[in-house]
Amino acid sequence: MLHQFTIKNFKSFKDEVTLDLTASTLKELPSDVVSDVMHEPVLKLAAIYGANASGKSNVIKAFSTMVYAVLSSLVDEMALSKVTPYWFEDGKVPTEFTVLFSTATDIFQYQFSTLQGKVYEESLYQRDKRKVSEHFVLIFERDGGQLTGEIAQRADVQTLEHLISPETLLLSMLSRLEIPVIKSVFAWFKQVQTLDYGNPRSEINKMYRFNSQKGRNPMISLLEDPHENADFEAFIQAVDVGISKIGVVTDDFLDDSGQAHKRVVSYHRDPRNGQLVQTAISDESSGTRKMLMLYVDLKQALANGGTILIDELDAKLHPLLLRYILIMFHDPQLNLRGAQLIFTTQELFTLDKDNFRRDEVWFVNKDESGESDLYSLDTIQLADGKKVRNDASYGKDYILGKFKATPVLKRLDRANG
Repeated sequence: MLHQFTIKNFKSFKDEVTLDLTASTLKELPSDVVSDVMHEPVLKLAAIYGANASGKSNVIKAFSTMVYAVLSSLVDEMALSKVTPYWFEDGKVPTEFTVLFSTATDIFQYQFSTLQGKVYEESLYQRDKRKVSEHFVLIFERDGGQLTGEIAQRADVQTLEHLISPETLLLSMLSRLEIPVIKSVFAWFKQVQTLDYGNPRSEINKMYRFNSQKGRNPMISLLEDPHENADFEAFIQAVDVGISKIGVVTDDFLDDSGQAHKRVVSYHRDPRNGQLVQTAISDESSGTRKMLMLYVDLKQALANGGTILIDELDAKLHPLLLRYILIMFHDPQLNLRGAQLIFTTQELFTLDKDNFRRDEVWFVNKDESGESDLYSLDTIQLADGKKVRNDASYGKDYILGKFKATPVLKRLDRANG
């Protein structure tokens, strides 16, 4: 599970901010708290609110950028060059990413900073299980040309140390070696999903992926599994998108790999005679297509106990459908493995104590100088100096500006002449 994600000097974030999913001592929604391998309390949900252009999407983009750099810097020399520093920085300050997370067996903290497309610093720590207090062991630290830590004395690591380029993360390079601790960390980054449902091009690309035979088609895989197919159809009926069922058809031609070409179709029931009429998925509404694609992504996270980050989850979704998704993650019977959902949204219907703990609600506010700040509802102090009560009207108070992070609207006057 993701415990904490910290960024500094990235896009609209100049100063260090941390998205913290370690649960506070709040008593509300206890089913949203999961104990990790070291019995640390971690949250299943985090919703990020904020005005347009406030920087809330940059939180997801920062995480996506970090994941891409870890997974791709070995093969993509430009991976670190894609990191965008704070808009008005002077170019001499590195951008920093730090993530604290747990696997099935361990807790790790991984950090790297980058400046002008090159690695500035990089380190990996592992929680020491032998100590009751929170204590970490240094696995490796890379500072300039120096490498220290537990694995620094390995002959294969020392060989790589002389070959690694300034544009490549050491973690990416070490993932090619048979080092269990590195394999575990690298596997965690591979299982995290980051999605952008507010980007039309992203939706088009995902739709193509679900209708293409190139690689493994996740929607077809679900539909061809009898048990998963039944769950998928139950979901379709529950969210009432007007589809009777979906299925897989095999065309009478071969794909590029020489296999029979398959594609996903939907079926609607003709009210005149009760017959099922086959329809191409591309003919469904964009909202319906999103729900189908979203189900596949959420199903994967729920099945594996993974972490999924989604920008603009509420785009094209009815508020009740968003609430339905939240219930899936709340429910310990559906979310058996403690999957996490982190998302940005503008939707206020679900912003209440029945859907979120106060430490699960986050706000991004941009000041007049263009700097973004990230903070949780649980840390806000109101004008009277008191914290927000759990019986407050979160959504109403947010719109009224009590938590900031709302647009500053000005009168639109017509120019004279």
